Amino acid sequence: MTWSVNVHTTTTTDTEPSIIATFDNAKYIFGTSENTGRAFLQNNGNWKRSRALFFSQTRVEKMSGLPGLVMSFADATIRKLHLLGPPGLTHMIASMRMYIFRDSIQIQTSEIPWTTPAGSSSSPCYQDENITVYAIPVLPSLATHSPSRSSEPSAPANSPIEPTQELPEKRKREPSPEGPRKRQNPGSRSPARIALSDGLLELIQQKGFTPETLTGDLEDEYRRMIIHTMFPNLKPNLLPTKEETAENRRRSRQGMKKEATPPLAENENIDIDSQRRTRGSLPNGFQKQLPRFVAPLPPSTSPPTLSYFVVGPRYRGKFDVEKARELGIVGPDRGKLTRGESITIRVKAGVSDELVERVVRPEEVMGESTPPSAFLILDIPTIDLIPSLINSFKTTELYHSVWSEDPAAWKPSSDRLLRTIFHQCGKGVLEDERYKTFMRGFGSEVYHMVASREHCPDPVTFTSAAYNQLRLSRLDEKMFPTPQYSLTGKKDLSTIPGLPTRIQPMTPNLQHRYHPLSPPAMGQTALEADRFHPPATGARPIEFSENMQRAVTAAKENVERRLKKIEEGDVLKEVPGKDVSIVTLGTGGSLPSKYRNVLSTFIRIPGWGNVLLDVGEGTWGQLTRNYGLDGTPYTAWDAIRDLKCIFVSHIHGDHHIGLAHLLAKRRLLDPAPAHPLYLVSIRNVHIYLREMSDVHDLGLTDPFNPSSNGVIPILSETLHYRSVGKYLTTGMWQVGGDEPWLDFQTSVQNGQEMCRSLGLEWFKTADVHHRARCFGMSFKHQDGWGITFSGDTMPTENLVRIGADTTVLIHESTMADFDAEMAIKKGHSTMGQAIEIGKRMNAKNILLTHFSARYPKLPPSLSNQVAREGPDAKNLIVFGFDHLNLTLGEMWKMAYYTPAIYCNINDTLEEDVESLPGTPTHAARPRAS
Repeated sequence: MTWSVNVHTTTTTDTEPSIIATFDNAKYIFGTSENTGRAFLQNNGNWKRSRALFFSQTRVEKMSGLPGLVMSFADATIRKLHLLGPPGLTHMIASMRMYIFRDSIQIQTSEIPWTTPAGSSSSPCYQDENITVYAIPVLPSLATHSPSRSSEPSAPANSPIEPTQELPEKRKREPSPEGPRKRQNPGSRSPARIALSDGLLELIQQKGFTPETLTGDLEDEYRRMIIHTMFPNLKPNLLPTKEETAENRRRSRQGMKKEATPPLAENENIDIDSQRRTRGSLPNGFQKQLPRFVAPLPPSTSPPTLSYFVVGPRYRGKFDVEKARELGIVGPDRGKLTRGESITIRVKAGVSDELVERVVRPEEVMGESTPPSAFLILDIPTIDLIPSLINSFKTTELYHSVWSEDPAAWKPSSDRLLRTIFHQCGKGVLEDERYKTFMRGFGSEVYHMVASREHCPDPVTFTSAAYNQLRLSRLDEKMFPTPQYSLTGKKDLSTIPGLPTRIQPMTPNLQHRYHPLSPPAMGQTALEADRFHPPATGARPIEFSENMQRAVTAAKENVERRLKKIEEGDVLKEVPGKDVSIVTLGTGGSLPSKYRNVLSTFIRIPGWGNVLLDVGEGTWGQLTRNYGLDGTPYTAWDAIRDLKCIFVSHIHGDHHIGLAHLLAKRRLLDPAPAHPLYLVSIRNVHIYLREMSDVHDLGLTDPFNPSSNGVIPILSETLHYRSVGKYLTTGMWQVGGDEPWLDFQTSVQNGQEMCRSLGLEWFKTADVHHRARCFGMSFKHQDGWGITFSGDTMPTENLVRIGADTTVLIHESTMADFDAEMAIKKGHSTMGQAIEIGKRMNAKNILLTHFSARYPKLPPSLSNQVAREGPDAKNLIVFGFDHLNLTLGEMWKMAYYTPAIYCNINDTLEEDVESLPGTPTHAARPRAS
């Protein structure tokens, strides 16, 4: 069996390190930050046979890529997945219940305690036939902590829910009837079965049950029940594997474990992938806030991390056929020897013909076995963690086989061979003498891969989209800016004295093969696929087709002529809000692709502040590529510092999975913002953010007593254009809860404060027609311009009403016109329908976005229409692309640029197998949104 370890992503402005160990039959992923899934598409990789995911911290920057990845795993028929990480992992996964449901996968979580019981420091946290993984808790040097309930490890089990201890004198109850284990029908409505303790079962059966009242083991059991509800593994349309078939036979012989059906919630009218969820499967309390998670360690400016020591399999030596033949060993006995078993044979005793028994040991006919290869992943974000890391290696016998406190005394071990160390280092760690000495303690043969924002380059991650942008920048470098990147680190590793000799930056697509063994090398496919960096650096020219060159020349000439007319006063040049900018950070629908990220639109109002419409996964990374982190006139940090309003239209993941990460980044601003950030959305979005805040502070504030710069919740329903002054209490549009922070009038007042802070005359929402509770919105600025946003919707009159005479309509156009029936089925609009809505509301500009990955090209008929109507069209049509930088005063240029944009698409399009309708994929099918 071959196996290798490769760098999937590294430390850049839009990714964190992700390391993948690959075997013939399984993959193991360490770290899933934002854009982990999209990077698979860019690198032409695949996630088939992924078996376990490991996390160093339960912080959003380390885990933001998990929700999208899990949905893609399930859609790619991965049946079981094991997640391992620090305390808080189970709580984080359960907090995603409002927007993730996949009935074809089972998720098991195991939490690794920060404090290790005496004598168990060398016990693996995970082990199977391929790898053995040891977790290394690394704590800040000044942290003081004591064992608590939350620090106890979760019991791994085959069942996703297991009580952590047997409750005394448990009441006997009859199990719910269950037939033989068979493959489920796709339309099965049977509620998921799950083993529950009597204590939890009695509580959740009580009227008015509130999960927040749970304590001790029951609250953890409840979270695991929620995870089982999210991922019940009903296996529709899937045949069992050989291993599962054998397991079913074994369990049938031994008798099935008794299982109980969780009591169902009285009202299941919530926004969670409803078309994929079996009715009657939600337990009581599902819609209410989770029990509060209390961290087992005190707060620290240097949060603890987990590092991982991973040991691969031992490979037996070569079988000596000649020696076996001399001994007369044949058939099954050879197999026993290769498996490490001794055998007994009968041989002649000396010169006589008498036969005597002789024991043959494996080492007599087997060559010397190869010691297991191993790798080490170290996550050390601050120098405060260095003493704890070193102490772990000093005091744990296991690590003495690969490390020596005295570098000069190091010698290789026959037990295991450490091949690679992946260092994730924060500021000052590599320069610290203690850490350099620690690194040298692993000997001179180990390869050290370093991910550090101080020392590593920041190349573009999504080179396919960036190459398109680079080409279009020749058309208009202001409207199509080249993504921010750097191919050199701020500091060169070679300038740091005392580092090991085999050290290099951690580079994406770097692969180290362990069996058969070969040195680390870059994947050739990834190098060939990078069409951005060579022309961006001038190493290769940008080549335009004749059609493209003619289109670019014509566009520039037309723009110059019109600018001259504006200067001469021949055409109207004063546009209200002409300097207001709209940046389409993400324009894809449902799931990301090579060319489009999921939805997010950034609006910058000079002198007032910024507004963000939806926040798909990777939004922060898109902001950083557009504005840069430093060295630019207006950085991504400035963008979120000036952010005053975020509007999230609905609960489908492609519209908000990047929200928590963005709020976490805002929390890092120093000095802090001087104003609050208003978050306008539905209850379920606010609920999951509150739950995540238990684990990672997102800066949320009390709406009744808001801080000067916190995140203030506003409920979309309270800004409805036909509001009756209170929430609806029944039906799809009911608010869904009764928490104090939902107070209607408080939300209205906060909405008024938001309008004042942004200079808005009004901000209105409207219910739109989607498969989940979804709101569109419209606002008008006191300077006379306005913007309307559709969210996800079929054509709806409500949007026309609130957006009448708007300056810009930003409307989803998921489907092509020839897919109108599919648009109805999925609750979306076609491009033609979106344009018609814009014309009916008399929108001056119609910006189309949220394009399905099914259509790598846009319909030529629409290109011809835009060019024919020109910049003076009553309703100018603009097609959104990632990183398109528009201003209200210059949107007319797109009428001239559109033909060149189409030529560019035709010239550069790469065949994306996963984007083409009707073709099998290596990644995922388009998801509901």
